Amino acid sequence: AVVSTQSGHYGRGDTDSLSDSNKVTGLLCILFACLTSGFAGVFFEMMLKNTGGQSVWIRNTQLALCSCVVAFTNLLLTEQTFIATNGLFHDFQPVVYAIILSQAYGGLLIGMVVKYADNILKVFATSISIILSSLIGIFYFKELTFTASFGLGLALVVTSTVLYSTSPAKKKAE
Repeated sequence: AVVSTQSGHYGRGDTDSLSDSNKVTGLLCILFACLTSGFAGVFFEMMLKNTGGQSVWIRNTQLALCSCVVAFTNLLLTEQTFIATNGLFHDFQPVVYAIILSQAYGGLLIGMVVKYADNILKVFATSISIILSSLIGIFYFKELTFTASFGLGLALVVTSTVLYSTSPAKKKAE
């Protein structure tokens, strides 16, 4: 998991206001999120690889329908008056449609990667894309600053990717 922290000042003399219990609660929440994310990735890989003869397209459609039902129900419950007044696609610009198509393509691509590779490669690809996006933000858009913790995270991701791809145990298994 790529975790970003931000240090800040909480006011005059309030440096102790962030109690140890809040820090432990935050750490436990991050650990729980990492565990559930890992479980979801492994389960997704299992669902795609144990398809019983079904194609990746059929399995992706089946898995996506659950999230569509939940998202549409939430949309109707929280934005019912706005949709009734303005319509469902109010103020959609071409860039919004491009983002939707990009996300749909990305979802299909992830399904294919997990089907024909494994979940660990998907995680490495996601980590590397986050790092590349951050580097673009640092050097091109000048919106982010390069910190020591970012440099350490960058080194860890690159090192783990190299170690995984050159692993002798993986080559023996192939």
